[in-house]
Amino acid sequence: MIEYIREYMNDLNKTIQNLPVEKIDQLVHILHNARLNGRQIFIMGNGGSASTASHFVCDLAKNTAFPDLPGFKVIGLSDNMSIFSALANDHGYENVFVDQLRNFVQPNDIVIAISTSGNSENVIHAVELANKVGAITVGFTGYKGGKLAKLVKLEIRVPSNNIQHIEDLHLSIEHVVCYSLLRLAEVTVTQFSTPVDTPLNEAKSLAESLFDSAIHLQNSDNGNNPEIKVAPNTEEHNLGYMLQIALCSTGASSGTLILLDQKGNVIAGATVREGQVSNPPMEQLAEISQHGLAGWVIKHGKPALVSNTSKDERWLRRPWDKDPNKSRSAVSVPISINDRVLGSITLVHPQGSEFSPEDLEYVSKMATSLTPSILAAAHLIEK
Repeated sequence: MIEYIREYMNDLNKTIQNLPVEKIDQLVHILHNARLNGRQIFIMGNGGSASTASHFVCDLAKNTAFPDLPGFKVIGLSDNMSIFSALANDHGYENVFVDQLRNFVQPNDIVIAISTSGNSENVIHAVELANKVGAITVGFTGYKGGKLAKLVKLEIRVPSNNIQHIEDLHLSIEHVVCYSLLRLAEVTVTQFSTPVDTPLNEAKSLAESLFDSAIHLQNSDNGNNPEIKVAPNTEEHNLGYMLQIALCSTGASSGTLILLDQKGNVIAGATVREGQVSNPPMEQLAEISQHGLAGWVIKHGKPALVSNTSKDERWLRRPWDKDPNKSRSAVSVPISINDRVLGSITLVHPQGSEFSPEDLEYVSKMATSLTPSILAAAHLIEK
């Protein structure tokens, strides 16, 4: 029988190598920002996935605790058998999650749905409600992703048709996420306690742990302890998916991230428009950094909130705007360290009056949290 054991382990190892590391990293940052901003996290699943959901709740609540940071407000929707069975008996099994969720979920909360097939009806109903409320929905899936893949804002799919492998790696992914969150907590506390006169090149320690959280699993020599290594990523890709984290967390449709050197020259940047990440020419990024809303933020070192772009003189009309007079809403915040502005993040919503002062505060905190990783990705902090 040993050949079957080896076959299982070899196939599992191949699947590990193809896990969507960048999306796992996105989830780490989404959850970290949920911690910093007091957002609730709901996790659910059926059968083996219910067990994984319970395990995830336990690990988030206990194993990520860190001094000087708030704990995770995490709730398992599969765990209370009294309410679970009452809802199943009276309202139908397809409503056991959605009927619990509707009592608590708020905009910008995180809803994590675990389904190997992606087609569990009770999970689908809950995610549909969460999307309507404005929560950030995440799906752990396998096979081809099912219906869940098209509903969630972030899908983490185990690329396998073997249900045992899918369940194995859903559990491994939650362990990786919780491990990375603990490392990220260390970085955040270190960042906030760093003396203001610390030179930029001495901030290396702020980026190391966060940059290491873009990881993939590889078997160690003894097969017991997975090694954690930095996944190979391009600068454009790193900055692009960090920008996508901000878009996913706020409901924005497009955005721009710009980084400057200490002389104010543009050295890197990324844009996301219609779901596509691009690396604009330096001339275009330089224009953005000197004019418009991003230019104002960089010049003044202050965040900005625009309820109607068509009526704000700071908004720079772009050649690619199909309707430059359309009302949009936007937020822009500086990327800075030690009171030195090194760039900006600007997010745009396709409708006016969609961003509030609370959203501006949220994006500012997010920029603070992501700053070490952004600077490392752009090589402003040497690895």
